[in-house]
Amino acid sequence: MNRMINDAVLGVYSALESAGLRQLQNSDNPDRGHRAEATSGLHLDSLAYQIQLDLQQQGVPAEMIHEGRGVDLRLPGYYRRTKDWDLTIVTDNLEHDLVATIELKSINSSFGNNSNNRIEEALGSITDARAAIRHDLYGSRAYPPMFGYVMVVKACAESMRKTSEPNALYPIDPAFQNTSYMERFTVFCERILVEKLYDAVWLVAADPETGKVWEPSPMLTYERFIATIAAAWRIHEA
Repeated sequence: MNRMINDAVLGVYSALESAGLRQLQNSDNPDRGHRAEATSGLHLDSLAYQIQLDLQQQGVPAEMIHEGRGVDLRLPGYYRRTKDWDLTIVTDNLEHDLVATIELKSINSSFGNNSNNRIEEALGSITDARAAIRHDLYGSRAYPPMFGYVMVVKACAESMRKTSEPNALYPIDPAFQNTSYMERFTVFCERILVEKLYDAVWLVAADPETGKVWEPSPMLTYERFIATIAAAWRIHEA
């Protein structure tokens, strides 16, 4: 990771802290504790912006990268009406070909409840998007778009502690036995890449208390992620 993206990851937690303070100061019914992360909706914006800058460094024209809010991030679904993504690359030709689209997520608290929610969201979004492509809902497609997924996991006692879960009806996959939530997210992110659900996946861990940022898997690095998304642009330009 370059220094700028490292700082952008840590900026996620600064944004969460600021959102929590604003809610406590300005609301008659402020969200409490870590609820700020779910309701502020802005804590990943600086990270999306830095990804945009790094894609530009790889040659993707700035005017074709969309992040933040707006219709250029809203794609039709097959099982639902629409889905708002966090970043899209769209050509400026008459067809407006979708080159790539990226989802950014973080998990920072209540890992027992939120980890399954994040996994189900990721699987649901890509299942819907792939179906939309098969049913020609994404307009003209000179080449199939690439899908990117980013997960930022807070490194803390809860996420790093190995836990045992109750038994299931059938034996649990050994990859998930006696693992921490951080390790489970690593398995999940590696598998959605290997199984080609997503084309580019970046998993990053961060400890906002110490300022340490690292990547748990060599398969899921930022450099590989950016190179894959940028390659989609070069394919469209070929």
